[in-house]
Amino acid sequence: MLMSYCTTCHQRLWQLKQTLEHNLAFTQAGSVELCILAYNDTETYQYLREHYAEYIADGRLRVLDWRDEKAFADGSTWSCGYVKHLAHLMGRGDVLFNLDADNFIDDELHKALLSLQPNELLITLQSEWRDDGRSGRIGVHRSMYGKARYRDKGRGDDGDFISQCISQGARVQQIRCAMTPIDNER
Repeated sequence: MLMSYCTTCHQRLWQLKQTLEHNLAFTQAGSVELCILAYNDTETYQYLREHYAEYIADGRLRVLDWRDEKAFADGSTWSCGYVKHLAHLMGRGDVLFNLDADNFIDDELHKALLSLQPNELLITLQSEWRDDGRSGRIGVHRSMYGKARYRDKGRGDDGDFISQCISQGARVQQIRCAMTPIDNER
């Protein structure tokens, strides 16, 4: 089974630099990949190509530079749902997990994803949701992604995706967030 951690980065290389080494330790050629979409980002793609060529060469790290001038539903130049969808399309895994650039993989999460069933949806314990992005840690089996997918819904993208999965019959499995995400303020 192949598992994909799907990450977006838009001018957040400073956060990614703090999580990347830790998260790459969970990758394994041929079975666990980290996919990073650099969306309208001026530095991430080149930095990763220069510093992580070995990981890219063996498939543990997949990197895509994506640029477009799209206007989103809320009038902004960034839509989490749209960009997360692009990152999920990069993933080749049987399991796809949304991992924001400021989030860490931990042992409990990794083990849970390795045993995720096609009808399950893995989310962070709702009692632990904070304004720090941990509520966006969401995993699904590839067979669920497509029936449900990230859409341009402004800041409600994660809730919309979870609702879509549940309406498609997914059983929610909750897991604690063992490692606090990197603060969004420098």
